[in-house]
Amino acid sequence: MNWVIEPFINAEKKHLMARTYNRRVKNKQFKVGDLVLRLYSITHPKKKDKLSPKWKGPYRISCMLGPSTYEIKTMNGDAIPCTWHVSYLSKYYS
Repeated sequence: MNWVIEPFINAEKKHLMARTYNRRVKNKQFKVGDLVLRLYSITHPKKKDKLSPKWKGPYRISCMLGPSTYEIKTMNGDAIPCTWHVSYLSKYYS
C-alpha cells in the first residue's frame, strides 16, 4: 500500500519546500546608473586563494538587456565587454 501513497506524500513535501523557498527568496533588480560589484571568481576561475577578493568593483549599470541581464561599465565610463547575469552582481553600498 505504501507504493500507492508515497508519490502523494513526496509531491506534498516538494510543494511545501517550494512554497518555503519562494517566500524567502528576493529578486535582485538594478536600475541604470546603480553602482554594483561583480563576482571576481567568474572572470578568474583559477584563482582559488582563501584571502583573494570575491567581488570586484564598483561598476555602474549602463544598460538593462533583459529582466536579469545587464551591461556594466567602469567608473571612468569604459564598457566591460560581456553581459552579466543578476546572480553575478551585488549592490554596492558606498
